Amino acid sequence: MADFFRDVTHSLRMFRQTPGFTIAAVAALTLGIGANTAIFSVVNSVLLKPLPFPEADRLVAILNVSPTGSNPGASVPKFNVWREQTAALQDAAAYRFGVLNLTGGDNPSSCPRDR
Repeated sequence: MADFFRDVTHSLRMFRQTPGFTIAAVAALTLGIGANTAIFSVVNSVLLKPLPFPEADRLVAILNVSPTGSNPGASVPKFNVWREQTAALQDAAAYRFGVLNLTGGDNPSSCPRDR
């Protein structure tokens, strides 16, 4: 244990004698730890955590397909047709970031089919 304390005091003395190196080393460690924390936070929230829905493996997205490519958007009448006439879906919900809410409430939620 005495060797450890001797090494720590020696390294602190060396850091005090070379402040430029000390600042560079602390800055490199700070940037490295900050970048790793930010990347892990994104990977954790996007890839590792499960979706906040029950039975998230049953969620699907329906796309419009045309000769020019696929498009995630659909009109309100087309969504209503999908919701009412598709037997493969248990529930259906539509969203448009910040604009469309077909449920009538404050927050968008699932729209169960009328049976």
